[in-house]
Amino acid sequence: MMSKQAPIPEVRFPRFACDWETRELRTVATFSKGSGYSKSDLADSGVPIILYGRLYTKYESLISEVDTYAEIQPGSRLSTGNEVIVPASGETPEDIARASAVRQSGVILAGDLNVIHPSGLLNSHFLALRLSNGEPHSKLAERAQGKSVVHLHGKDIADVAVKFPSLSEQQVIGSLFERLDSLIDLQQEELKKLRQFKNAMLGKMFPRPGAAVPEVRFPGFQDEWEGKSLGSLGDTYSGLSGKSKGDFGHGEAKFVVYTNVYSNSLADLSGVERVEVDSRQNEVKFGDVFFTTSSEVPEEVGMSSVWLDDRPNVYLNSFCFGWRPKTKCDPFFTASVLRSPSVRTQFVRLAQGISRYNISRTKAMDIIVPIPSLPDEQRKIGEFFKNLDSLIELKDKQHEKLSQIKRSLLSKMFV
Repeated sequence: MMSKQAPIPEVRFPRFACDWETRELRTVATFSKGSGYSKSDLADSGVPIILYGRLYTKYESLISEVDTYAEIQPGSRLSTGNEVIVPASGETPEDIARASAVRQSGVILAGDLNVIHPSGLLNSHFLALRLSNGEPHSKLAERAQGKSVVHLHGKDIADVAVKFPSLSEQQVIGSLFERLDSLIDLQQEELKKLRQFKNAMLGKMFPRPGAAVPEVRFPGFQDEWEGKSLGSLGDTYSGLSGKSKGDFGHGEAKFVVYTNVYSNSLADLSGVERVEVDSRQNEVKFGDVFFTTSSEVPEEVGMSSVWLDDRPNVYLNSFCFGWRPKTKCDPFFTASVLRSPSVRTQFVRLAQGISRYNISRTKAMDIIVPIPSLPDEQRKIGEFFKNLDSLIELKDKQHEKLSQIKRSLLSKMFV
């Protein structure tokens, strides 16, 4: 049915002044379903195909490229290049209430997809953005039915009311978010490459097991490296002990949380939570290293993090142990070498358990760490990874900033 006029959005392109209108989607679109197909039907070549799982992994409002293929079958539904697809089933209502516009024509739209065919009043990319955010997204989620698997049908989508401006304004809004998504994807790809490069250098700038020198080295250094045990290089201490649930969340002291240690080779100084001051606990010091003691998989046991702060009354969580070097060492070198493949492999071998894996603090001290004989080489390696981490952090912040801008615009450019 025809609607009343809707208010204008908070942020708008200057040349547009008309009010938005509201209509039930059934009055401005028709509906169909995708056809057959599953992962087992995928092939190395053939006709491009979109399976519903793509909507759960890439979260695209616009699908402009399709890189999966299948042999075409009788009764296949092919896109014309102006459809909007919504999953017909999924694990949660929030996941299923997600729409993507299909730009490319001749693409197989596989089964378990609701297919929306907008009329000439709606731009498909605008409609996908509209259905995936704000009130329409909530309405779709409300209509999803089921327990272990939820379902959404075309008639459920058809009843949703959508607000939209003129077609020309819709196209401009869609183009804005397309350009913004391209920038976000570019930042994400650059961030991915930087992280891959760091992982590669962690394998090349530290000697592999059994080797005396690394594969990649700064000019001017030729001496062989030494292998020294963690126990010979420093002493361990325990995290918080004797605490109950009620002891946390208040107090003038802080403790470094487990996720901070697990996620960061250099601890995030803000990754702490409150606890009461307790003189019986071990305070962490500048240059200390923290190790996780357990995980669900052996590959994540013994993850290390270096603490670069000297504030008082900071402790370590009870699921990690601390290690304090006996002699001065470059903390950035330490942070890198302890996450290198040659050291991580030794930690993984120590992991014991079935449903959850643990390491012995005592046995961890037998792990051999490769150390260059000259302090200058240690410093140069530490500086290299410090600068690389700074670049990764900067790129990560740029990516997050663009994502924040997109989220803000999504809330302010629609009514």
